[in-house]
Amino acid sequence: GGEVERTLSMVDGVMLLVDASEGPLPQTRFVLRKALERGLPPIVV
Repeated sequence: GGEVERTLSMVDGVMLLVDASEGPLPQTRFVLRKALERGLPPIVV
């Protein structure tokens, strides 16, 4: 597994913060997808 997978294995949830002017970037989508696959509940800010 990669760095994202290792990090997500150590947390109970995730916080999603998206810049209103730029919107979600490709890495944001990738990390969110991995978090959702692990069943981690996101908090949207």
